[in-house]
Amino acid sequence: MVHPEMRVSEVLQRYPALLDELIAASPAFAKLKNPLLRRTMPRLVSLAQAARMGGLEPQELVNRLNRALGLAANQTPQPSPESVSEAQSKLGTPSPTWLQAAIGFHLDVRPILEAGGEPFQAIMGAAREVLPGQRLVLEAPFEPLPLYQVMSRRGFEAWCEQIDEHYRVHFYRTPRQPQTTPAQSPSKPAQFSQDDWNRPDAVVQIEAQWEPPLPMQAVLEALSKLKPGQRLLVHHVRRPVHLLARLEQEGTPYELRDLGPNRVDLLIEKR
Repeated sequence: MVHPEMRVSEVLQRYPALLDELIAASPAFAKLKNPLLRRTMPRLVSLAQAARMGGLEPQELVNRLNRALGLAANQTPQPSPESVSEAQSKLGTPSPTWLQAAIGFHLDVRPILEAGGEPFQAIMGAAREVLPGQRLVLEAPFEPLPLYQVMSRRGFEAWCEQIDEHYRVHFYRTPRQPQTTPAQSPSKPAQFSQDDWNRPDAVVQIEAQWEPPLPMQAVLEALSKLKPGQRLLVHHVRRPVHLLARLEQEGTPYELRDLGPNRVDLLIEKR
């Protein structure tokens, strides 16, 4: 027996024959014929969420699958409060006023999924590149309903539209309210001594061929390994505007030296 909270991956693992029934239930599930996509997309969604993606009522889909298993409709479990409260589709909702905001990052996860990869880390990395008041634009083969709650906890609003055979999701990072406490006030570029520059506690070298968000991820990862008061020296190939904005918002002391074409040094102190 299947129920609305079951992940599609769990259903297909237990009852492989239900793949044909899912595809017959809605054209939206035809993509599940792709073995690579079948390894990733079903792990992200429950049957209730999949039903909404396919334009079906969750209980309608669950009843259909259970009938295919030889169960009577009155044996089918009703949706639990948890499934009812799941994130709803953003398709067909009024377009938000922030839709004209600048794009901070544009990410297409279709190649990742088609290769059998998991796009979550790439999405989170892209989200870190987006400044308050900017948008992350995400191209996906299906509407990523579970992602709405994840991004909401990170300060993003969401809206989705369908473009031909795929979905374009807009995530808007809402501007932060001004902070009044000294510890949270934006920092100004620090003034370090030459000895501080000569004796950093760690060094990161950013390569010219690295694509965002890898440079910022490398810096933040190295910084997270330091103790408060220690300093990280970053040899960069360009002025890292998004990283600098983040350091200022978090009140992290830093100093930047422009050394010429493709040469920028950045010294950051861990707070």
